[in-house]
Amino acid sequence: MISETAFSIRPLQAWSEYLDAEELQRAVWQMPDWRDVVPANLLITAHKHGGIVLGAFDATQRLIGLAFSFLGTDAHHANRLKHCSHMVAVLPEFQGRGIGEQLKFVQRQLALAQKIDLMTWTYDPLLALNANLNLVRLGAIARHYIVNAYGKMTDGLNAGLPSDRFQVEWWMNTARVESRATQPPPRRDWNALLATGVQPLFEVLFDVHELPRIEKIYAAQRDVLLVEIPADFAAVKNFSADLALAWRMHAREAFQNCFAAGYSAIDFVFSKQPSRAAYLLSRAPLDPSAVM
Repeated sequence: MISETAFSIRPLQAWSEYLDAEELQRAVWQMPDWRDVVPANLLITAHKHGGIVLGAFDATQRLIGLAFSFLGTDAHHANRLKHCSHMVAVLPEFQGRGIGEQLKFVQRQLALAQKIDLMTWTYDPLLALNANLNLVRLGAIARHYIVNAYGKMTDGLNAGLPSDRFQVEWWMNTARVESRATQPPPRRDWNALLATGVQPLFEVLFDVHELPRIEKIYAAQRDVLLVEIPADFAAVKNFSADLALAWRMHAREAFQNCFAAGYSAIDFVFSKQPSRAAYLLSRAPLDPSAVM
């Protein structure tokens, strides 16, 4: 076992490191199809022309994590120049040690040095740990839902379900994000939110297998909503493909409707006993720099 601090982050340098990045992708996403990998020749070309290709290395200089972004424009913001973060990956045996988070913050520093203050990426909105990283730890927000963003996927983490995604916005030069880079993020309490009048969008009950099932969907009637998802979606998928698909379709309809009505996902909360997870959505006019 290595300590949480026994890694370093720097841009990839040698050709062999770009080749290692191909193998790391295969390992993290359990890719049976080599065409799913971003190849070394594309990584190095993007890196030479404004892209960011960062590696996390252990004490032996083995590549254990990867972050890759490239320059693009954002159609939602008048074709503003941005970084498109295509992937952040950490080998399974090194996950849970803050490596992915640190890769993102170094990526932010390099993008800001290019005078670019917006970065976007996508992730599966039913993955609670990813939601917590993106919205809570990094301070990103989400207000765009992409249906089946990558078509039918074959890797071990995504096969079997439509590849729906949130597109998140990371406004990197705001007080919100700067505070997440320098201190622990604020944590909201599930029960306290309900006590202040936040409306749950789903009524969720747990079956005999302790798996969450949506029993009722309410109409959005308040300016702040709590939209629950499974705390462990992988467990849902492993137990029942039908239940996983039901969650995907209910979540798709709910988030599409909410985003169309002007809501944004601004935070994420957990509750214990039983383990529960939910997005906090707000319909207030959104200035990313003012959302804390």
